[in-house]
Amino acid sequence: MSVEFKSPKDLLKAYKDGFIGSMCDPKDVDALLGELPHPVFGAAAYDLSGSGEGKTVLLYKNVQKFDPGFGPSERQTTGDCVSHSTRNAIDVTRSTEIIGGEREDWATRSATEAIYGSRGHGGQGMSCSGAARFVHQNGGVLLRKDYGFVDLSKYNGGLGAGWGRGGVPSEVVKEAKKHQVKTISQVRTVEEARDAIANGYAISVCSGYGFSSRRDKHGIAKSQGSWAHAMCWCAVDDSREIYNEIIFMVQNSWGVWNGGPKRFDQPDGSFWIRERDARGMLSGCGAWVMSDVDGFPPRKVDWTLDEVF
Repeated sequence: MSVEFKSPKDLLKAYKDGFIGSMCDPKDVDALLGELPHPVFGAAAYDLSGSGEGKTVLLYKNVQKFDPGFGPSERQTTGDCVSHSTRNAIDVTRSTEIIGGEREDWATRSATEAIYGSRGHGGQGMSCSGAARFVHQNGGVLLRKDYGFVDLSKYNGGLGAGWGRGGVPSEVVKEAKKHQVKTISQVRTVEEARDAIANGYAISVCSGYGFSSRRDKHGIAKSQGSWAHAMCWCAVDDSREIYNEIIFMVQNSWGVWNGGPKRFDQPDGSFWIRERDARGMLSGCGAWVMSDVDGFPPRKVDWTLDEVF
């Protein structure tokens, strides 16, 4: 079934009414975890345990150096939130890797269409494990550019939606495989999420949690209702200045859909969440962190807020 959301208001209403953008596939999750050399972030990055304690890390500022429109400038128009969340996590992470001295050039933001097109059915929605599998194993990462055999220079939600039933064209998959995410791991706890972000790794999170469209005076949104949705976590604040708990910044894919005060000049469309909501979101086993190196090495970071992170 094809669907097109013409505005952020339409998206918000649809998800509130029960639209399914992300779904959990426990069998696929178990199968994927069994195939991975680093299935769980806590074990894969045991040497990073506790490294984010007390720190405030704003990874979205890294990707904004290359892509000033990160966040609101590319709004989803169909049920492809999982591909947006996955792409955003990849772009935040690769921008951090480039700033940290990796050889790869930025070029442009990544594309969403092939990720969503790999879902294996013609309906709407996708599992986060399926998206993680595609960028790591079955496909890879494509950029916002015209490849000749397919033009991905501008977001086209209908393209990815249309590929769902028949599969992503072979020439697109072949191109995607030239740049695969080398390491993926599941994130299960807020402490793992904090330490991942603190070391430059953004997270794609599928959950059933919905949130208010109004941020409070601290930039935080209250959990409200249920959305079968995926969003990217790309900042953490463990300073405990507001509450005695870890808070995370969530970047949505609905464009400018919410309002209210901001914290640390966060992007439009984003909001901070409290620890109890973060724990609930992670309990669905739909959170994945990605790295372009073998494993998750610690990174040397200047923790002052006016710097890169």
